[in-house]
Amino acid sequence: MDNFDDLSVHFIINSALIFLFQLAIIGSSILIITKYRKSIGAKIMLVGTVFTLISIILFQVVPYLTGSFETDNYLKVQVLLSYLNTFSFLVFTTGFVIFAINDLKKEQNKT
Repeated sequence: MDNFDDLSVHFIINSALIFLFQLAIIGSSILIITKYRKSIGAKIMLVGTVFTLISIILFQVVPYLTGSFETDNYLKVQVLLSYLNTFSFLVFTTGFVIFAINDLKKEQNKT
């Protein structure tokens, strides 16, 4: 049982670090939006980051809410959350690419 408790502590520490990193990315996205107000890419990046933060929170909360689920149902919920997380990374990456291609190119043309 001690081994399980050690793993739980590591899981909690890792989740807390991921959460803090996501908050930093949200802050960075907001800073980019304030500088490039018309940037659709920056706005999409922020949406993707918020989706990622929501999926991280759900990954932490759902196991407690689904405690009465059977193992198969619990695994199905985890798979759905994994797809949500993957989708949020896709949205962020799409916004990042749009920002890099469109907005930074415009900035270079000004100089």
